Formats: sequence, structure tokens, C-alpha cells
Amino acid sequence: MITRLPEILEKRIEKMSDEELEIRGWTREGMRNNYLQRLADDVKSPQVGEKAPDFRLERLDDKGQRIGSYMRLSSLSGKPAGLIFGSYT
Repeated sequence: MITRLPEILEKRIEKMSDEELEIRGWTREGMRNNYLQRLADDVKSPQVGEKAPDFRLERLDDKGQRIGSYMRLSSLSGKPAGLIFGSYT
């Protein structure tokens, strides 16, 4: 497990004012622990420059309705692709 934050994160924590921390309900130690947990959770995630894991997605029509066909990320190999994750509901 990671026990020390990168310098850029430590600087971000140091720069936060006491007022901002209070407004957000945070403490500096709590922020450090949160960042450490996030870094530990990301250890097995793909890193910048690594090949993305292959996965399958159901295709949608132009109105967002399912059409019953699927595609794989690997079918786009060598082509630019933008992946946007989030909720649009």
C-alpha cells in the first residue's frame, strides 16, 4: 500500500485554507487519507500509455435506444476513440 503522497498532492493539501477545509467539512489528515486510499485503489488500473482492457458495449440508436447489437473496444484498434464514463439519466 502507498504510504506517502506525491509532492503535487501534498502541495495541494498545504495550499488549502483553513476556511475552505471547514466549509467542505474536511481536515488535512482526512484529505491525505482519502488521497492515499484513492491511489491504493488505482494501483491495478490502466496507466497513461498502457493498452486499455477490452470490453463489449451494446450499441444505441440516435435516440439512445438499444438496438440489440454489440461492439468491442478492440474493434476500434488503431482508430481514435473517446470514452466518456458517467451517468446521463
